[in-house]
Amino acid sequence: MSKKIKNQDIDIEQLFSSSSQDLNNTIVDPKKKVKDMSVEERRKHFAILKKAKKYSFKKLLSYLNQRKGLFFWVIFLNFISAICLTGSTYGIGLVLDEFINTDFLMHNFDGFKFWGAISLVAGFYLIQEIITLVSATLSTKSGAITTLIMRDEAYKALMKMPISYFESQDAGKLMSIFSNDIENISYGLTACLSPVFQTLFISITTLGFMLYSSLYLTLISIGIMILLYPLVAILMAKAIPHFGKQQSRIASINGYIEENLAAQHLIRAYGQAKNIEDEFNIKNKKLFKSNFKASLFSGIIYPYTFSASMILQFVVTIIGSIFLITNIGTGWGTAYTIGSLTSFLIFVRRTTNQVIRMIENMAQIQMTLVSAIRVIFLINLKPPVDQTTLANMPEKVEGNIEFKNVNFSYDPNSPTLQLKNANLKAKKGDVIAIVGPTGAGKTTIINLLSKFYVPNSGEVLMDNFSSTQINEQSWRDQISIVLQDTFLFKETILENLRYAKLDATDEEIYEAAKLSKAHEFISQLENGYQEIINEGGSNLSQGERQLLAITRAILANKNILILDEATSNVDTRTEKQLQEAMLTLMKGKTSFVIAHRLSTIVNSDLILVVNDGQIIEKGTHHTLLAQKGFYEKLYHLSFSED
Repeated sequence: MSKKIKNQDIDIEQLFSSSSQDLNNTIVDPKKKVKDMSVEERRKHFAILKKAKKYSFKKLLSYLNQRKGLFFWVIFLNFISAICLTGSTYGIGLVLDEFINTDFLMHNFDGFKFWGAISLVAGFYLIQEIITLVSATLSTKSGAITTLIMRDEAYKALMKMPISYFESQDAGKLMSIFSNDIENISYGLTACLSPVFQTLFISITTLGFMLYSSLYLTLISIGIMILLYPLVAILMAKAIPHFGKQQSRIASINGYIEENLAAQHLIRAYGQAKNIEDEFNIKNKKLFKSNFKASLFSGIIYPYTFSASMILQFVVTIIGSIFLITNIGTGWGTAYTIGSLTSFLIFVRRTTNQVIRMIENMAQIQMTLVSAIRVIFLINLKPPVDQTTLANMPEKVEGNIEFKNVNFSYDPNSPTLQLKNANLKAKKGDVIAIVGPTGAGKTTIINLLSKFYVPNSGEVLMDNFSSTQINEQSWRDQISIVLQDTFLFKETILENLRYAKLDATDEEIYEAAKLSKAHEFISQLENGYQEIINEGGSNLSQGERQLLAITRAILANKNILILDEATSNVDTRTEKQLQEAMLTLMKGKTSFVIAHRLSTIVNSDLILVVNDGQIIEKGTHHTLLAQKGFYEKLYHLSFSED
C-alpha cells in the first residue's frame, strides 16, 4: 500500500489549484501534526510533499529561465571556474614534480620556466576568483529578478480572487507568504544558486582528476564516503519536515500579531491582554520547537561531516604515503610521485569541502522549496470565473436594478440560505431603503448588488444585464459605495479622496468636498488636504470618515449608489451634515440605503423590509405603517424616538 501511495499519479495541476485542500492542508496551512496522523495519512502527506517540492523546483527553474542570458552565464561561469580551480590544483603537482629535486643555486636552473609555471598556477587561481565574483553577482541579480516576477504574479493572482476567498483566509498568513516566503526564496536563490552549480561542477571535475591521478585511491575515497555519509542523509531527512512546520508557524504567529495589533482598543477595553499574551506564548513556543528541532538536526550535520572529512583525509594520506613509499602503482600503470599525491590530497580535501558546503546549503534549499510551494500555490490560484471572458457594460448605464428570484448562501455547500427568493425592482433615480434587524440579510443584498458575490440561483440585473454575464470590474464601475466602515489609507486626505477617481484634478476634489460638507472640517486641519491620515483613520472622527467616504462617492459620480449604514454612530450635528451631503449625493441616482435612523429612509421611494433572509414587506413609509405588519413593529422599536 505504501508503494501505491508513494508512486500514485498525483495530478500536480489539481494539487496546486485553489479548489484542492490536499496541498493547503499539507504545506500552506497545515491542520494536523505529522505525529498525529494515521499511517495512511502520513504516507499521503509525504507523497504530496515530495511531488510538490519537485514541481516547485521545476517552476523555480522556469522563472530563472525567463532571463536566459543571466541563468546561462551563471552556469557557464561556474563551469569555467571549476575547470580553472581543478586545473590549478593539478598544476601544483606538476610544478612539485618538475622542480622538487632542482638545485636552485646551480647555473643550469631554469628560473623562467619555474616562475612561469608558478605564475600559470597563480593565474588560474586569480581567474577562478574573478569568475566566482562575477558569477555570484549575476546569481544575485537573477535571484532578485525571479522573486520580483514571482511576487508580481502572486499579487496579480490574489487580486483576481473573489471577495469570498479573502473572507475565508487568514490575512496574516497571506502577508507571511509575501514577506517571509518571498524573502526565503530571494535569499535561497542568492545564497545557493551560484554555489550549487559551483559545487556540482567542482565535484565533477575534481572526481575526474582524482580518477585520472589514481584509480585505487579514488575507489578507497569513495568507499570511505559511502561508509561515513549515509548518516548525513538520515539527519537531513529528520530536519526537512521541521522546515515546513517552521514556515507554517511563522505565518500563524504573524497573522496572530497582525490581528491583535489591529484590535488593541478591544483587547484593552475587555481586559484580555493577559489571555492574548498567554495564547501568543503558546504559539511562540510551538515556533521555538520547530526552529529548535530543525536547527538541532541540521546543526549536528556540520560537525559530523567535518569530522568525517578529517577522517577521510587522514586515511587517504596514510594509504597514499604507503603507496608512494612501496612503489604501488596508481591503477593506471603509473607510479605515484610527490606531486601527484599532493594534488590528489588537495582534491580529496576539496571534495569533502564541497560535500560540507552542499550540506550547509541543504537547509536553506529545503526552506526555499517549502516557501516556493506556498508562493506557487498562490500564483496558481484561479478565480471560479475568468472575468476576462465576460462582457463589459455599455458606456451609458441608466441604473435600473432588478432582483429576480435570487437565492444565495455564503457557503455553497450549506443548505442554509442567507437570501431566499428575493425579488425587487428599482428604476433610475429611485431611492430604495433596506431595513430589518441585525442579520436579516440587508448587507447580503448589497453584496450581491455590488457583485462581491453572485447568486446561487436567480438573477441580479442592471439595465437587464445579468451580473453573472458581466465582468465584475465593469459592473462595479457603475456603482459608488459608502461602506459602514470607511477604509482610509495612510496617506494625505487629498490622495485618499483621489482614490475614487485617479485622474481627478485638485479642483475637482475640492468641489466634491464642498458638496459633501467635508471641506469645512478639512480646512480646519493643520495641513488641510495634505493632512496625513493615521492607519485606520484613527485621527478622524466617525462622522469625518463618513464625510470623506461621501466625498469619494460624489467625486466618482456613478449612476448607482449604495449607502451601507452610512449615518450610524454619529452625533446629531454630524447627522445633519451627513443628511445634507447624502441628499446632494443621491440626486438623480438609483440609491440603495441601509440605515438605522428614520430620517434616512422616511422619504424613500421604496422600503424593503428584510427578515430572516427574505424580503417580507415592500412599500413607502406610510403604506407600510398602515399595513401594521413587521415594519410597524420595527418602527416603534427602532425609529419612533427619531
